[in-house]
This record gives sequence, C-alpha cells and structure tokens, in this order.
Amino acid sequence: SVVPFDSTTAVAQIERELGGPLNQFFSSISEEPVAAASLAQVYRATLLNGITVAVKVQRPDVLGTVSKDLYVLRRAAEVFDGLVKRFAPQQRTDYVALLNEWAIGFYTELDFKNEASNQRRLRSALLDANITNIKVPATYDELCTRRILVSEWVDGRKLSDATPEQIAAVTPAAQEAFLTQLFEVGFFHADPHPGNLLLLNEPTPEGAELALIDCGLMASIDSKDRDYMIAAVIHLANKD
Repeated sequence: SVVPFDSTTAVAQIERELGGPLNQFFSSISEEPVAAASLAQVYRATLLNGITVAVKVQRPDVLGTVSKDLYVLRRAAEVFDGLVKRFAPQQRTDYVALLNEWAIGFYTELDFKNEASNQRRLRSALLDANITNIKVPATYDELCTRRILVSEWVDGRKLSDATPEQIAAVTPAAQEAFLTQLFEVGFFHADPHPGNLLLLNEPTPEGAELALIDCGLMASIDSKDRDYMIAAVIHLANKD
C-alpha cells in the first residue's frame, strides 16, 4: 500500500544501473508498477528473448533516508539503554546492540546483488532437498545490480488475499519447505509475511502451488543451533 514513485525515475534508474537504454535489455515494460513497497517497487517486463520477468527497482535516495532514520533511532536507543540500566538493572537487553543488528539487516536488504545471491542459493537448496511443492523464482544475474533485481515472473496473488481453505491446502507444503530451511539447510527466508508468499494461479509442472519471493532478508543457523531446535521440537511433540 506504499505510494509508488514516478515511473520515469524508475526507468532512468534501470538504464543508469544497466548502462544502456531500456530497449537494449527489455522489449517491453509495464507503464506503472505492479507492486510498491517501502524499499522498492516492481515492474512487469519482457526480455528480448520473450521471457516475462519481474524488475525490482530500488526507491531513489532510500539509502540516505534509511541512514538518517537509523541514526536518530540509534541515538534514542543509547538514551533508552542508559535509562533502563539506571532504573531497571535486572533488564539485560542491550538495546544499542539490538538496533545495530536491525540496521545491518536494513543495509543488507538494500543490496539487491546480495538478494539475488540469496534467492539463487535458496532455490538451489530447496531443489537439492527435493522440495518441489514451493517455488523460488530464478534470477537473471547478468541484469542484477545493487539497485535492480530481475527475476522470473510468477502469476499469483498474496496469500493474505486467499481464502482460509486455500491457505489450509498449501500449509503442509509451506511447513515442509520452512522446516527444511531451518533444520536441514540452515539458511532460511527471514521475512515470510503474506505479501512474500504468492498463491500461484496455476500449479507449476513440478506441482508447486506457492511461490516464495523477496529474499532480501535471509538468516543462517549453524549445525549446533539446528540440533538444539530439533531437540526442542521433539520434546514439544512428546509433551516433555
């Protein structure tokens, strides 16, 4: 529901990032964005070979805006941390460290080359684990830059727009995919809100009915922590 920025600005950014005119890379692109979010907006485009793709374009000046906001928040965290240590010393949360970690996530999410790498790695990991009932779109890495991400187009709608029955039908596949990420792969999608889970209009040839998009925020878990998590689930299942 974020207000989109001007498409003329978006096209100029695409051309600047890719180093040439739009028609050198795409035969067509939608006049208006098909989706707009806080850090970027997405256009539907066609490559010169006829393949339909999603072009994610970062908002202009978003790096400066985020940096200023984070600076203000960090100063506030310092003051708040001091007050907590003075008046509630039993509280052990380090609010400055927490804000720093949050900031790292923001800056990482602003690097679309990193997002493309995440998306490629997650796609490969799920396929290697024989998880074919949830789709991670392929990326076109030669067209990806720090501010532009080009990936395979998928036709679907946000899971939040689906019926309870439709959600229930795809829940087992989603559970399997996320538990595989958490317990087996140790690399997982860390932002699985309903806007990043698309119910596909048509199942893929492999049988996937759900697509997982937007891999800007991913996290890793080492094998020791995975073992702790698995043990916790087993104890929970056994009501121990």
